[in-house]
Amino acid sequence: MSQSLSRRSFLKCAGSGAVSLAAALLTGVSAAALAPCYEGEPALLDGKAAVELLGYAPAPELGSTLVYLSVENLSAKALAVGTSYLQSRDMTTTDQLYRLGTGLTAVCDGKAVRCGSFAAPLYGENAADASAFTLNLAAGRGAMLHCFCETPEDWTTLELTYQPDFASGQTMHFVVRRDVDEVQLGAVPTTPAEVGSVVDL
Repeated sequence: MSQSLSRRSFLKCAGSGAVSLAAALLTGVSAAALAPCYEGEPALLDGKAAVELLGYAPAPELGSTLVYLSVENLSAKALAVGTSYLQSRDMTTTDQLYRLGTGLTAVCDGKAVRCGSFAAPLYGENAADASAFTLNLAAGRGAMLHCFCETPEDWTTLELTYQPDFASGQTMHFVVRRDVDEVQLGAVPTTPAEVGSVVDL
């Protein structure tokens, strides 16, 4: 089932992690206790960030499925989320796409698959803060992770494991279901060169 996700509803959805995890922050519930997470179920990572699966979009021209994750910085310090979309603008091949990484690995229907990912600012006002290599997420700000997973046409379930640098030893697990989690969020790129313009903030 495909659903449309407007920019307004996306921002609302992506920002829901901090609100829905308030109790978890107070009680010390960790990502391990919340995993695996499905669409709409934000997870807390080491008291520093709320991460939520927003859905996926097919990218058949790249032989991929594009998965969207939101990251909200709940701490008082900046977090280095990972490589930014500015770096992705120089890509010309799919091999370069799959070498991009923000601490994510993927398994499709029980088999490990290649996964390339980059971070983009969630709010337009901090877009200039994204360096060519790392997106430093200021306190209280959000980012969106774009995860390109190499999937067959008939895939049914994707499992993503997120282990960011800012929380050593901590992991999150997300399950993407083909039949219920598809969303429409902007234009899906059809070549590696278009990956850097997936979102226009």
